[in-house]
Amino acid sequence: MQPAFNNDLFQQLLEPENLHRAWRQVKANKGAAGIDGMTIEAFPLWMQQGGWQLCKSQLERGEYQPSAVRRVEIDKPDGGKRKLGIPNVIDRVIQQAIAQILTPLFDPFFSTNSFGFRPNRNAKQAVLQVRDIIKQKRKFAVDVDLSKFFDRVNHDLLMTQLRSKVQDKRLLALIGKYLRAGVMVNGQFEASFEGVPQGGPLSPLLSNIMLDSLDKELESRGHKFARYADDFIILVKSIRAGERVLKSITQYLATKLKLAVNEQKSQVVKVGQSKFLGFTFNRGKIQWHAKTLRIFKQKMRRLTNRNWGVSMGYQLFKVRQYMQGWINYFGIANAYQGCVDLDHWIRRRIPYVLLASVAKTTD
Repeated sequence: MQPAFNNDLFQQLLEPENLHRAWRQVKANKGAAGIDGMTIEAFPLWMQQGGWQLCKSQLERGEYQPSAVRRVEIDKPDGGKRKLGIPNVIDRVIQQAIAQILTPLFDPFFSTNSFGFRPNRNAKQAVLQVRDIIKQKRKFAVDVDLSKFFDRVNHDLLMTQLRSKVQDKRLLALIGKYLRAGVMVNGQFEASFEGVPQGGPLSPLLSNIMLDSLDKELESRGHKFARYADDFIILVKSIRAGERVLKSITQYLATKLKLAVNEQKSQVVKVGQSKFLGFTFNRGKIQWHAKTLRIFKQKMRRLTNRNWGVSMGYQLFKVRQYMQGWINYFGIANAYQGCVDLDHWIRRRIPYVLLASVAKTTD
């Protein structure tokens, strides 16, 4: 049974405390401007000049229309490009406010095997869970790669999932508008009939709501797995079992969630050949995946490039910043010798920065 206040979620959305908390979070996250060009720094003045009052009035009358998101592409941690949709600041605030209302309704019921974009859960916990499952004599991994998941989320199925816990029609209508807001690509508008663009505060929660039924299906079948957003891995005891699981889950995703599996990247392998969140696993130990090391070195080569055209101080700052973030995440691996080898490699790269700086100052 849903709480009695469920029909008043839209009013809770517009409560000053909820909106103030949403703005503080958006401000802390910083981020680029949307298609209107408004920055985080300019937003408070816009509010003071009556922008928010007009927006709130439109929301209350059901007339507010979210703007299309701005398409940008960023490098993926494991290579390739990721498409993001950057909303205007005001839409980020509203989306964050919606997420704050919906999270208490949905998150407590999510699977314990789901680790992405959730309070007090993270990627490290997902990796540690996989390691623990492997120790239960599960020597094979079903690596499942969802093909363009965020671009292909079915809106009707997602809205059905939302209605399971949300009765407030005004809130549902507003979420629907955000799903259909469209994308601006190089100045051209593209309609959005499916997908939840990455880049907005609401998208992570919506992705978990969409994939929650997958988690429940895997659990009902007794599978051991971990999921972080659209990246998930299932651990099994034999290749034959893995092949059965891959086939049945591929069919489930296609028929029940209308999601496609990338057949070229999805496979059943020994756990030592698997890849999950940048890691692999060897004899029950967490290891860096070979691709992770390759990408690290590529990034370091760019950061230590003599022709970058910035000061040595800034270059070393960026090197330290990148290395600290990398170590904070990948430091959970059991890789003593790997650390030694990486340290030697880094020390061979750093002098190039120093030599370049000396050359610049003596010109």
